[in-house]
Amino acid sequence: MTIRFLSLFSIVLLSFSHAQEYELGHGVSLNEYLNVGSYFSTVFESNKHNDTWMLDDVAVMAYGDINPMFSYLAEAEAVGFYSKNLTDGAEGGSKKFHIERLYGDVWMSDDFNIRFGKMITPIGYWNKEPINVLRDTSSNPLYSTLLFPRLLTGIDINGYVPAIEGLRYHLFGQNNRDLDEEYINIRNNHFYGLSLEKEFSMEWSGGASIGEYITKIDQRTRFLQAGTKYDDTQWQLTLETLLAKSEYADGQDAYALSGYAQAMYHFSPEHALIGRYEYFSDHHTDYRDNIAILGYSYRPLYPVSLKGEYQWHSLHDENRALFSLSVLF
Repeated sequence: MTIRFLSLFSIVLLSFSHAQEYELGHGVSLNEYLNVGSYFSTVFESNKHNDTWMLDDVAVMAYGDINPMFSYLAEAEAVGFYSKNLTDGAEGGSKKFHIERLYGDVWMSDDFNIRFGKMITPIGYWNKEPINVLRDTSSNPLYSTLLFPRLLTGIDINGYVPAIEGLRYHLFGQNNRDLDEEYINIRNNHFYGLSLEKEFSMEWSGGASIGEYITKIDQRTRFLQAGTKYDDTQWQLTLETLLAKSEYADGQDAYALSGYAQAMYHFSPEHALIGRYEYFSDHHTDYRDNIAILGYSYRPLYPVSLKGEYQWHSLHDENRALFSLSVLF
């Protein structure tokens, strides 16, 4: 365990020890400008070849309001912090913390606001939930991890369209290196897009995104994304899909298509059953998979999540079971 992690963890513990009327999941207010929080998640994975236990995510956050027009958030995270292969006893992991988010918000009006820095790419539903404890399953759909940069170092102009009630927009762009290139799924220095989401009723919403990015190996990808969500507290249905066309440095073009449909049923406030179907096809890499997932979620408290799932893959060697415990402080 590195000195860096011990220092961060000590700061968090000290902050919590001095907190008054602390409520789990809401962080600690140190003063009117600074709040701190943290979260972690553990995962047990069993597949055809190995059983592995992981302390998967460890993160520390700081956030607050400087004045009514400006707020900020900073988050440092270590992914794959510690792992142990229970089959052969091998241990591994990385204690290095990376910058996942570091941004400021300038709040102008309901119609026009500016976010600048490193942020979650404002596309779809799944990608905008970066913390494991807030997600419905332990795993992420391939749609949200392989086809567009999930993080953005740049600017996001956002707000509601005045002429259309309930229509929110995000106009975002990046024309530089990522703030932490070791911590991004697709390295790029060019990423632009527009995302729209419309609230049709208290239960229904839908949206779409278009964008383009150029990777560090000169792969130019243009994509079109669409999704819809229904949530009446007991039932939640989510559907997202993305079509991408990529131009490669060797002159070849290729298409990729991915999406998922997920249903979640709450048979009590704490317990939920989840089913998801995923499809992924990338003609350039010739990787195709159909995935069916059946999962269960238990939340004794909203900031505490215990989840389990089993995945059936059309690539049968990739079938696996996942169990996770996540806590937001």
